[in-house]
Amino acid sequence: MKSSIKKWGKEVTYSVSRNEAWMVITEGPWKWVYIMTSEKNGKIEDKDLTEVIKNGNKPEFVNRRGMNDLLQHFGVDSEVRNKLFQKEKDSVKVDV
Repeated sequence: MKSSIKKWGKEVTYSVSRNEAWMVITEGPWKWVYIMTSEKNGKIEDKDLTEVIKNGNKPEFVNRRGMNDLLQHFGVDSEVRNKLFQKEKDSVKVDV
């Protein structure tokens, strides 16, 4: 789910899920792009993010901890940040 906040004169647009997260920070004419992904060879299919990258903004790839630090720095709630570290829950039936 994509969200947006404003802090310190910057607009921060981000999306967080278990296996991928991205963040675009905009301040005036400048943009910074951060991507964390462990699936699809780094491809995140978001129209707005793709447009920012096509316009010449090179993304910086970060690990889960780095993305968590960025989200925390800009004041994103821990409930959202915790999605980065959620374990996949397999429902395996065991006959005893």
